[in-house]
Amino acid sequence: MKVALVSRHIGMFVLVAVTSVTLLVTPFNSVDPINLPKLSLLISLAFVTAGLVLSERALLWDPQFRVAIIVIGTFVLQLTFVLLVDNQTWSFKLYGTPSRNTGFIAYLSLSFLLVASLVSAGFELVKRYVWALVVVGAVLALYGIAQSRGIEFYEFNNIYGSNVYGTFGNPNFQSAFMGITASIALTLAVFSSLKFIYKIPLIVLAVLAICNVSLSSQQGYLNFMAGFAAALIIYLFQKKHPIFGWGILSLFGVGILSVLLGILDKGPLAQAIYKSSLQARGFYWRGALNMIVDHPFFGVGMDGFGDWYRRSRSPEVAQLRAETVADTAHNIPLDIGASGGLPLLISYLAIVGLALYSIIKVVKRRDEFNVYFAAIVAAWIAYQAQSLISINQLGLGVWGWSLTGLLIGYEINTRDSVSLESQKTSLKRRAVTAKLPASALVITFATSGIGLAIALPPYIAANKFYSALQSGDADILQPAAYLRPYDRARFAYVAQILQENKLDSRAVEVLRDATEIYPDSFDLWKSWASIPSAAPADVAYAKAEMKRLDPHNPDL
Repeated sequence: MKVALVSRHIGMFVLVAVTSVTLLVTPFNSVDPINLPKLSLLISLAFVTAGLVLSERALLWDPQFRVAIIVIGTFVLQLTFVLLVDNQTWSFKLYGTPSRNTGFIAYLSLSFLLVASLVSAGFELVKRYVWALVVVGAVLALYGIAQSRGIEFYEFNNIYGSNVYGTFGNPNFQSAFMGITASIALTLAVFSSLKFIYKIPLIVLAVLAICNVSLSSQQGYLNFMAGFAAALIIYLFQKKHPIFGWGILSLFGVGILSVLLGILDKGPLAQAIYKSSLQARGFYWRGALNMIVDHPFFGVGMDGFGDWYRRSRSPEVAQLRAETVADTAHNIPLDIGASGGLPLLISYLAIVGLALYSIIKVVKRRDEFNVYFAAIVAAWIAYQAQSLISINQLGLGVWGWSLTGLLIGYEINTRDSVSLESQKTSLKRRAVTAKLPASALVITFATSGIGLAIALPPYIAANKFYSALQSGDADILQPAAYLRPYDRARFAYVAQILQENKLDSRAVEVLRDATEIYPDSFDLWKSWASIPSAAPADVAYAKAEMKRLDPHNPDL
């Protein structure tokens, strides 16, 4: 009974985490209103779920969960090795690249969320999860339509062609989430047993989501088609239409392969989809592969892609597109492999493979079609499609990692012959009036404290820096660059403002300190070399460092 009670509380926090992390923005007290707040909230909630899981170790030691826990544990262990081996400053290793924030602590928190979803997965949680995704998707779909008409509740420095970016700060991520939303809404509308009057809002939501895709970026079309095709394939197999199922599955596989080849300027779709942005992705992918080959055991460090890309790209790419650079591989598996080496990549692929295996086992084992299972498969496949061509944005990542845990846990929790109807009846009969055991409260309180101790410092520092910017006083602004935990974006920002205000000597002082802390930051050295009044010896030294970090650039 206690295990069931703890499990239900874990499931509740999973739902709170995925919804709140996606929707949270803090525009009025931070330079980065998108990513850093999401990271801080993710850490806080993930450590709460970790405490609940640890408080009832029977959940972890359950033999049915053993394989999954070992695979996830291997991922976390390699993540820890990478943290210890990496020679970057601790603030960067923990929190990652500014405005990305996918360092060690982000992946540790996502792993906690994955385990929490795994141990709490059951029919009721899956059902609530699906409707939570529908609600969040509806909110963001309406918000995106409002943004397209110039209605916004805060100013945001949007550098992209579209102003439809939801709460993600980037139209590509809004498009990706809308693709997931459309796939799950249409799955419920087409395959559920709901009355037609209740299906109408779902159809409207799917249409609104696709409209958002057309207004933001084309990325969501791929997600949507992949997700809904997955639900259709499951429906055909479980309704005893295997010939059609295999046919759609074959077309789906050929389509995915053609798209991936097209991105690399190969295959029949090359001319249709190979554009400059996709060409750049090919460059980033090859750079990530080079990092994995050159650093196979521990990679280049979590979120280290940006510092290493110039060194890892080929001379031909450097000559063709010298200024085309990125701080991520735009492919989540390759980004993980570049950051943590082959062991981290293999363990991540094992987690994904375990989820895929779980889908196959459920489909083969169950005769009755369950629309909520099909819906989470649709959402998971849509996320995986996005992960092959995009970035691990935390507002999306919380769904991808929790969906993975739900799929693995759902397969485990439906291994017996009990029907879904009797499952639902059994779950409803369990009393929710009991309170959590004292040990669970104590352990969760301790892990929550640890989570807050890790989550709050960067957010508080960002808030103080925002206040310093509002002051307009150089004597207040310059010391704000040194707030801990360090953030190299703050150093660069302060140096730029000081230089623009003809305070070159102060800018040089800030950049000299920043490059000691972040010696592999090409942008910091470039900023130093661009100051007209900097000493010639300093400029020469900065340019030499730029050449070290970008050895194949013909312009250096």
